[in-house]
Amino acid sequence: MEPWIIAVVVVIVVVAIAAVALTPLLRGKEDAAIKVVHDDLGKPNIRVIEPRATGMGTEPEEAGGLRGMGVLAVTDDDLLFVTWAPQKQFRISRSAVTGVDTAAQDPAAALKTTILVTYEHPQVGEAVAQFRVAEPASWLTALGYDWGPDGPPPTDD
Repeated sequence: MEPWIIAVVVVIVVVAIAAVALTPLLRGKEDAAIKVVHDDLGKPNIRVIEPRATGMGTEPEEAGGLRGMGVLAVTDDDLLFVTWAPQKQFRISRSAVTGVDTAAQDPAAALKTTILVTYEHPQVGEAVAQFRVAEPASWLTALGYDWGPDGPPPTDD
């Protein structure tokens, strides 16, 4: 057997074993972040929650946005992102939000895309936070996206 084939098989096996070993650890960090969000916002107040959102920071960076995997949740008053590890929080008051947009050409049909939340930051002025979420239509609707005359797409219960 060729040595490079053996090397490729060994790498694949090591990656598979590492993935299996790390899954419970990552699940624990996800669950801990979800608990922080529920405790902080109050579980009944949460309109939409995404346990596996990706924070993509803010523009400008001085606005303090976080990068990495985390839990994103929205209530009538706040948008909260809590990273899995290390556990940090980033909050935007809904009253500070001035616009919501998306990177998707057709957000109603997109299964996963980046949402852009423009808001007034007290120190830097206008800032844009970016989050990658599954099912962006529910997020955009909850955040007040302008769907035009047809309104938002129908939601699944």
